[in-house]
Order: sequence, then C-alpha cells, then structure tokens
Amino acid sequence: MKKISIEGLIIALFLILSLVWFGWLNMTRPTILILHSYAPDYSWVKDINIGLNRVLNSKYQYQVRWYYMDTKRHPFPDYKKSAGIAARHVIEKMKPDVIIAIDDDAQEYVTKYFVNDPKIRIVFSGVNNNAKDYGFDKANNVTGLLERLPLPAIRDALQVADNFKSLGRPVRLSFIGDYSAPANGDIKQVENFDWGPVQFLGVTKAHTFLEWQEAIKKMGTNSDVIMLTHYRQLTRPVAGKTVDKTKDKTLVSAKEAVTWTETNSKVPVFSANGFYSEEGGMLAIGTSPYEQGEIPAKMALKIILDGVPPNKIPIVSSTQFIVTMSEAKMKARGFELPKVYEAAARTGNKFFP
Repeated sequence: MKKISIEGLIIALFLILSLVWFGWLNMTRPTILILHSYAPDYSWVKDINIGLNRVLNSKYQYQVRWYYMDTKRHPFPDYKKSAGIAARHVIEKMKPDVIIAIDDDAQEYVTKYFVNDPKIRIVFSGVNNNAKDYGFDKANNVTGLLERLPLPAIRDALQVADNFKSLGRPVRLSFIGDYSAPANGDIKQVENFDWGPVQFLGVTKAHTFLEWQEAIKKMGTNSDVIMLTHYRQLTRPVAGKTVDKTKDKTLVSAKEAVTWTETNSKVPVFSANGFYSEEGGMLAIGTSPYEQGEIPAKMALKIILDGVPPNKIPIVSSTQFIVTMSEAKMKARGFELPKVYEAAARTGNKFFP
C-alpha cells in the first residue's frame, strides 16, 4: 500500500478546509433579493438591472437573488394577487437580509405586508405613488427611492423647442395615460406640478384602445403637444361583445399603441418614459432607470455591510433623467430641440435612426 506523504496530507487538509470555509462563507453571506414587478425582457427593467449591477459588484460579500412578478404583461387583479402571494412565499422561505423591491406592484402586493416586520428590511424603488400609500411613512424597516417624473426638464424643453417659439402664446399641453398603477401615480405628479408658462389642459385616461384613439384625435384639435407615460394596459374590445373594462384580458401591444399614436396624432407626442422611443416613439425625457437601480443598491449595502437601520436612511426622490429620441420621427414632425438634447441621447446610446 502506497504511503501518503506529509506534503500530500497537508494539501488534502488545505483543500478540505478551503471547501469547508467556502461553504461556511456561502451560508453566512447576507442575501439581497431583487424583487421586480415586471419581467426581465422589459426595457425599463433591463436598464434598472444595469444600475443595480454597477453597485452590487462584490458578490463575495453577499448573495444576490432575483425574482420577477411579470405583472406588466398580466395587469389583472387575479394575476397580481397570485403573483404577490407567490412572491411572499419566496420571501418567507428564502429569508433575505434585504429586499430591493422595484415598481409599485411589488409594494402593493408584497412589501406592504412586511411593514415593521423585525426580520425583513426593505428598500423600494420605481414608486410612482407616495410612500404613505403602502404604509412606508410609519415603517421602521423601510427606505427607498421615489420615482418622480422630470417635469421641470420637460417644461424647459417645451419652451426651447423651435416649433413653439413662433406661437405667440403659451404652449398647450395635454396628458394621456392608461389605468395602470404607475400611470395613476404619474397623473398625481402631473396635476400637482406648476406648468407655467406652459398651459396645461388636463389629463385623459383610457381603458380601451378605442378610447385611447378617440382621445388622441380629440387632443390633437386643441393641444400643441401631447405627453404620455403608460400605455401597456389598453384592452382591445371584441366586435359584437360588451367589454368589461376591469376584466377584459385582450391587451394591445405597446408597439401597436405607439405606432398608431405616432401615425395618427395631429400634433407631436412625447413621453416621460425613456422606453417610448425604443418602441417607435419620437421623443422621451424620462426618469433615469439607472438611478432607480444604483441608489437603492447603495442603500441596501449600507444596511447589510454597515449595519445602518433602514429608518436611518432617508427616503429620497429621483433627480436624474435620460433623453431618448428617434431621428426619423423628429424630422418627420419637424420637431427641433437644441443640440444638447441629441447629444444627451447619443451619450446614453438612446439615439435611434
């Protein structure tokens, strides 16, 4: 029988201890759960994940897990309720040290059920509504980043657009959105903003694609420009059937909604969400999704690495925005902005042919 040398024993012992150490390290590393309301192929989610990964780049210090509720493609009460129950079960089983919960559905159907839970710490992001809508204003285990539309930047852009300089009167602006939770949050912001000297004509909401089409045509007769944010929950009525606006599950694709709007609107249309241009729209001046990832990731690391309680980290509002634009659509409308806007879109790789 061949004898094992002292050197061999030392190497074997080292390997065994290394495996034990790595196993122990993996078991004791704090866990961060990224809880997305939507799906990983959604442009908004992709860019938020870029922001998250810019900060969460030291994986040897912590574990990162991902969970997607996919409520954007299934925006119906029964699905959202089930998705929320499933996500809560995952949390109860996983027992993450911190949850980074993104967009309003994650708060409405998941995190609000863990408010003041001593075992759960929450960082929210992408919230269009107010923190108090989910009980976060009275929570000792919650902090986060509110998603706020860059309305001052939008107002400034409307004032410097060449199209409107010769009007001899204030620019007339209308807003349209679907009935989604994010749209409702956006509407609160839009209605409470001081638009002066821009003349704000009000908000229109649409359940169905037909309502959307009729509203776009009507707004084109008394507005100089139309602003929108969310359009993914527009239902398509079936010929000869009475539509239950709350239960109909035949959705119009975002691409179709954008294409129809750009083709049929009598006036320029722009969005306060950057993905609008990626889906065929002319222009967007929108909240930065990268900031929506970076800031909550930094908050989460303060909690798990520095031991800072969530309620000692102030809830803040977004401050950064991005510009996206389609060169062809801008030229077709004859819509011109100072070159700095095009430069911003190009810098962010959001300038499309």
